[in-house]
Amino acid sequence: MKITKIETIVYGIPVKGFADAYTSFTRSDAVLIKIHTDSGHIGIGEACAWEPEFYGETRESIESTILNYAAPKIIGKDPFDIGKIMMILDQNLARITCVKEGIDLALHDLVGKILDIPVYKLLGGKFRDKVPVGSEIGINTPQAMADNALRVLKEGIKVIKIKGSDDMKLDVDRIKTVRAAVGDDVELRLDPNAAWDTIGSIRVMRAVEDCHLQLLEQPIPTWDLKGMAHIRNKIGIPVMADESIWTPQDAVKIYDYGAADLLNLKIAKTCGLHLGKKVEATAEALGLPCIAGTELEPGISAVAKIHIAASMRVHPIASEFTELTQVDGTILKQPLKVVDGCLEVPEGPGFGIEIDEGALEEYRIK
Repeated sequence: MKITKIETIVYGIPVKGFADAYTSFTRSDAVLIKIHTDSGHIGIGEACAWEPEFYGETRESIESTILNYAAPKIIGKDPFDIGKIMMILDQNLARITCVKEGIDLALHDLVGKILDIPVYKLLGGKFRDKVPVGSEIGINTPQAMADNALRVLKEGIKVIKIKGSDDMKLDVDRIKTVRAAVGDDVELRLDPNAAWDTIGSIRVMRAVEDCHLQLLEQPIPTWDLKGMAHIRNKIGIPVMADESIWTPQDAVKIYDYGAADLLNLKIAKTCGLHLGKKVEATAEALGLPCIAGTELEPGISAVAKIHIAASMRVHPIASEFTELTQVDGTILKQPLKVVDGCLEVPEGPGFGIEIDEGALEEYRIK
């Protein structure tokens, strides 16, 4: 069996107004990828294209790189050789993790369909039938964020992550206002997206001790693992790494510095599922639990996250699916539905979903 063609479709779905420490968003863009084979099977993947401020990849650059650089290297290859194909891409295309994510996901969906099994079986099987999920609330006024948190809870999600900013004093007000609005029983996380400094992080955490946060995520820049370790040793809650974790080697560095208690594994950063499982396996060996993180994925990649989260042996807290509450639409025939704070793991071949071609055409960016 051989890969015969790679097709791309650029699309974007409106976002209900969302901001983090990098920028603000009104639409979640992605590049849908279809990998065709000589057997007639088609695998569908998706490359995240929504935040060039962080990834350095745009929908235009992703599509061009896939068609002009990646496709010529892998057409004619056996789609079962996922590891080899990803190695070829690594040898010819540095970084560009979103491009590789899209191809990786399409390959996993393709092989799952050929074998008539769900993708999670390609990842070693599942440890759970349902994945507990949380959602972020974007930067806004304290009251607007509290209102957004209440809306998220009404949608069935029980874990909320508050986005922080470069205004730490205002962030304290935001945290306290959200906690007062949602009550004491809701799990709250905090993520400043590396916008803080070491001393300020410790001060803020001490100022909000009475808010009983579940964790603090990546308060300071990617490179400052020593600073992360210092913060971790000075506050009373777990620290989760995000911007600092991309590869298995990063997991080792984070462990060596004592910089985090757990890792936010994002498939847009790990080039998809193949490397993502290597990161998770390395982290597990080091005693660093992982969750699946969110990049407001508008379609296929959100479903891929369910499969990798289900395949994690250690999954102590909810994975994050902000797309469920902030992305205003879907290309899936059967939209993802939260029941009692969880998403069910799809059981069909590949990712176990179907694309609504009419919706895809509606959201297509030409």
